[in-house]
Parts: sequence; structure tokens; C-alpha cells
Amino acid sequence: MTQSLLARSAGLLGIVAGALVVLTRIVIMLTTPPDIDSLKVYVLSTTHAINGVASIVAFAMLVFALVASYDIQAREAGWLGVVGLGAAILGTVFMAGDWWFEAFAVPRLAEVAPEVMDTFATSRLLLGGLTSFALFGIGWVLYGIVSVRARVFPAVVSWAIVAGGLLSAVPIGIVYLPGSVILGGAYVALGAWALRSGNTRTARVATADDGLDDGGST
Repeated sequence: MTQSLLARSAGLLGIVAGALVVLTRIVIMLTTPPDIDSLKVYVLSTTHAINGVASIVAFAMLVFALVASYDIQAREAGWLGVVGLGAAILGTVFMAGDWWFEAFAVPRLAEVAPEVMDTFATSRLLLGGLTSFALFGIGWVLYGIVSVRARVFPAVVSWAIVAGGLLSAVPIGIVYLPGSVILGGAYVALGAWALRSGNTRTARVATADDGLDDGGST
């Protein structure tokens, strides 16, 4: 059966989105200072500015890659696949919003009212941040489980999505950052698999068509 254009784009989208997620998380792990005073200086740096915008793009691209990959397994995933897809989209949108705040609002606060950053953990921002992490993790765990059940993607990739989503739900840097790296890496692997399997299917279709043509000419 001929794949849709969306499904045929899953390979490239998965590799680009996954690589961006991995790269931006690694930058955060390597450059973010542990204490609040140094953090107030760091958020005004060029590194934070570039990586903040790149993080927004990474999670936005992850939504596209998610929808494209779902299209590959939509039939096998059934109604549970729709639920998993919707949950993962919702969580990723919330997480993209979280990183928009980190990229643009936090640096401005550090410029004009750095003392406000000391009270983040006791404000409604904490609830919003925790909600983003929870929705992101729950959504991707559900989508990973859907993928495991559908048995279309390689099993190791589907389980990596589950593991990445589970760890990403924990709002502690040493947990959610590696979790996001696992999730991003899973999508790089999924993208590479989609490209290989797509080429194989194309070759099989072409071979079958050639066989039909040869049969018709004899």
C-alpha cells in the first residue's frame, strides 16, 4: 500500500527533531550553573539565548515528527493510538511553552528584577512547570506503549520512547534531561528506521511493477 506524504516524511522529521532535542539537552547539561546567582548571569548569555530558541524549535519539530510517525502505524494502533497521539501532542505543546518562557521571559526578569527568580519555586509558575512536565511525560509514555502494542516500530525504539517519557516527567535536571536525550535518540533511530524501511518498500513495489510489466509483454 502506498504511504502518505506525511508518513514518507517521518524519517527526515524524526532525525532532525530527535537530533535537536538531544543537542539542546546536552548543551543545558554542560553549561547550566548549579547555583541561582550564577544562573541569573547565565540566562543573559548568548549560549542560553541560542539554545533557548533552539529548544523551542526542537519541541515544535518533535510534534511534526510525532504526527508523521503516527501515520505509519495508525492502522495497527487503533483508537488507543489516537489517545496516545493526542496526549503526546498536548504534553509537547506544553513543554514547548515552558521553553518559550525560559528563552524569553526568564532573561528579561534577570535583567529588570533578578530577585524575582528567587521566588519561582513558591509561585504559580511552579504549578505550571510541574504540569508541563507531567503532561509531557504521561503523553509520551502512552504513545510509547501504543507503539509497543502496534508492533510496527522496532521494539527497542518503542521501549526507549516509554523510558524517555517516564524520565522526562520528573522535574529534576539529572532525571528529565537524560530522559529527553533518550527520547530524542529514540526519534533519531526511528527516523533512520523509517528511511530504511521506506526505501525497502519502494524497491519492493518497483520490483513488483517490473514483474507485472515483464509478464504483460510476454
